[in-house]
Amino acid sequence: MRKSLREIFKTLFLVLASVNLGISSEMLPLGIIFALGFLYLHWRLEKPTPLYKKRFAYGAIVPFALWWVVTPEVENGISPYVVFIPAWYLLTLAWLQKRSLGRGGFEAFVIFDGVAALLLGMFQAGRAGGILGAVGILFAILAYRRTKTAWYKYGLFLLLIAFFGFTSFGGWQYWKSHRSYDGRWARDYMERNRVMGFDPVVSLGSFSNNYSSRYNRQVILRVWDKDAPEYLRAAVYEKYLGNIWKLPAKPEQKLYPAYYRIDYPVFELVDSSTRRENVRTVWVQSAMDNFGFLFAPFNALGVAAKNADSLDFYKTGIFAGANGTHGDWYYFVGDSDDGTSRQTAFDEGDSVYLQMGKSHVAFVDSVAKAMDLPRRDSLLDSLSDGSYERAILTAIRDYFVQNFKYSLVVPGARENRREPLRAFWNAKEGFCEYYATLSVLLLRHQGIQARYVTGFAHPERIEGRDYVVFRRHHSHAWVEVLWNGRWYSFDPTPPMRSGLFARTSGWQSWWEGVRGRFARIFHLLKEGEWRRMVDDWQATTQGLLDNPLVYGIPFLLLLVILVRSLLKRNRHRDRQKTDLCAQKWVRSLDRAEKILKRQGFVRGPGETVGAFLVRIEPQVTGSGDTLSALESLREYEKHRWKK
Repeated sequence: MRKSLREIFKTLFLVLASVNLGISSEMLPLGIIFALGFLYLHWRLEKPTPLYKKRFAYGAIVPFALWWVVTPEVENGISPYVVFIPAWYLLTLAWLQKRSLGRGGFEAFVIFDGVAALLLGMFQAGRAGGILGAVGILFAILAYRRTKTAWYKYGLFLLLIAFFGFTSFGGWQYWKSHRSYDGRWARDYMERNRVMGFDPVVSLGSFSNNYSSRYNRQVILRVWDKDAPEYLRAAVYEKYLGNIWKLPAKPEQKLYPAYYRIDYPVFELVDSSTRRENVRTVWVQSAMDNFGFLFAPFNALGVAAKNADSLDFYKTGIFAGANGTHGDWYYFVGDSDDGTSRQTAFDEGDSVYLQMGKSHVAFVDSVAKAMDLPRRDSLLDSLSDGSYERAILTAIRDYFVQNFKYSLVVPGARENRREPLRAFWNAKEGFCEYYATLSVLLLRHQGIQARYVTGFAHPERIEGRDYVVFRRHHSHAWVEVLWNGRWYSFDPTPPMRSGLFARTSGWQSWWEGVRGRFARIFHLLKEGEWRRMVDDWQATTQGLLDNPLVYGIPFLLLLVILVRSLLKRNRHRDRQKTDLCAQKWVRSLDRAEKILKRQGFVRGPGETVGAFLVRIEPQVTGSGDTLSALESLREYEKHRWKK
């Protein structure tokens, strides 16, 4: 039977969807099988259409779910199987619906499943896939368009497509023509995707971009801990040379995973320290990359970074080298926190924390005299209870609070780039970097070991929320001081003026809560403990797949089903033969009775053929037709009821 043009377009649309999905998912043989299946449905010759059975559609979920479980994971990205497996399932549903159109299958579901499979097949598609997808959409429009539609509606549709296409093309051309001649796009990209001040080498004043940018209210970190720390460290620097802070020259050691928390290798300083009692696991989510560091409080026992094979550990207790692309990680802290850092073999005093460049000595000495800081040869030096250190810290903080003010701008710093600290001292205003840097140099000048720390501080806390938020303008610099053999945090920056940063509105707070809850839900779905069971199941299924019995048992079941089907078919064939034989004898009896009726011999109601034959046989005489009819009755009575 000749097919209409519309039917041809429908089949071509489904064939292209199959081939396109096969190319995109790198399973072209499977795509060809589906394409042949749709071509078979188009050209099938048998008239009866099979009934649509839902158990086939629901039962198909099982193999696709198993396929999902045994698929390999992908590092640093979304596995394409998340898209392709549902697409193959939808294509299967489209074939089942198409197979049973008019008997439980509906054209609307064929359209929906086919278009969905076609669009999902565009994921990661190359040029060939893009062309096939576009042609497939064109065939779908031609196949399923409504008849008697006004021409201007098609025109409006084409104009809309053309408008969006030209808009996209024009925007791309503008970007391509301007990116090499105007540096604004690069600066905007850096502002949007980077927070300054967390690098192996940082210059004094680099934090200003975090406060002056239009993105300074952007949420950078969410720390999922109701008792989140006030200070979250990123980097701890040791040397200040030429107005630049530098990390230690090389990491103290290379850390390797102690064990795995699902996809997160756990890095510890002491074996299994995070498995001890009263150790809390805190998840940190970053809106951008982690700037090369894993942010953690100074008392962290260890960290866990997804897909990292090793981390650099510095003697200052910081973790770095996680490729700078991980958007989330964990840190582990004990329940009892006395406010001091954990002590390790690498976290001890070092003469480097007393060093400062020769060019700064005279200036720092004059500042110490202006602050009237006590010297080591004073009476306080003879005390061993830390009174000397306490007196120095109190004097520095009090002086800054009484004589300085917090400001996002340091007057004269740009004009005096070679000596920004001197400009800060003369202007008596500035932000955290300047206070922390000058405090470190003053403490070292007074013989107290100190180091410069960067990170985030003073997070945004909202009652009832399970996490705290660090925004871009929460980036901060402070000081760590060695006091009585342990390191303590010291923040010399005076309180900032009220209203310096815009407050979070009720709408912004509500929207952040929604985003935070969604982030938590997706995190639990993607990285929750249930994944451990899935991983165990994946290992089990892999072991099962290596067992020959797994293939033998289905083969035997298939063989049993095949034998049963053959036996059933043979029984059906025998039944058909019996029915044909019965029909033949009924026709023979009917023909014989008609001939005898013309001779006046009629079988009475309820009279059997045998009784009728006995009654009329002595009376029958005449032509050959009558004798032939009589012989038919004898044959009927003799052979009709034999098997």
